[in-house]
This record gives sequence, structure tokens and C-alpha cells, in this order.
Amino acid sequence: MINFVDFKPKFIFLLLIGVLASSSCINGQITDRFKEHTQLTKRVYHFTKVEFITEEGEFNEAICTLSIPDLKEDSPPYIAIYYKRENSEWFTESLYRKRVRFSFQDGIVKLDRTNFWDWFELNEIKVVIIY
Repeated sequence: MINFVDFKPKFIFLLLIGVLASSSCINGQITDRFKEHTQLTKRVYHFTKVEFITEEGEFNEAICTLSIPDLKEDSPPYIAIYYKRENSEWFTESLYRKRVRFSFQDGIVKLDRTNFWDWFELNEIKVVIIY
């Protein structure tokens, strides 16, 4: 019969070494995988119902194209869209959609029209871009 009491100190010591070795590896990998940007720019585009609904009652596709001349091709922007209905708080669909659909090239951000699927129920839209 094996006496586990004799193995306990050795097991705890080996476990501790394993945890320390793996945490230093993980910490080393994390610091090698990110770059800190101290010079970020934040732009907030604000649209009211008058601006995103045309006179004909259709969605104004013009708010899907945003010109940002200093946007760099090798640094993708962070984009969030916030919505506000009448008598409500600001909200975002990120919990349901997981991401905002967009493309960017040559200083132009093109938002996918599907980001605004319930536009007819909204009073305000804010598009936040950090780059």
C-alpha cells in the first residue's frame, strides 16, 4: 500500500514549481504580444433621427461612410455603436452581435448597413471610433 503522506510535500513542491514556471511563461507571452499606444484618438459621431432618416422615410446610408484621413491602414480602429430609443438609456448591441461590422481603407471607415437593423425605432445613434 502506498503511503500518500510521504508524497504530499514532494507533490506540493512540484505543483508549486509547475505553477511558477507556467505563470512566468504566460506573463512573458502576454508582454510580448501587446503594444501600448499612448497617442490614441477618439472620435464620436452623433446622429439624431433627423440625420439618419431621409425625407422619404428611408435609412440615410451616408452615416455608414466616415472619413478619417489620419487613420492608419496597419492599425485597425476600435468601433462601438451606441443607440438610444425614446425615453431610454444608451445601449449597445454588442452583447448580442459580438462585433460591429465594418471595413476601412485609405482613411475611410465603411460601416455595414446591418449594424443599424432597427434604425426606425431609434432616436439617436453614436458611433465611437478609437484609433
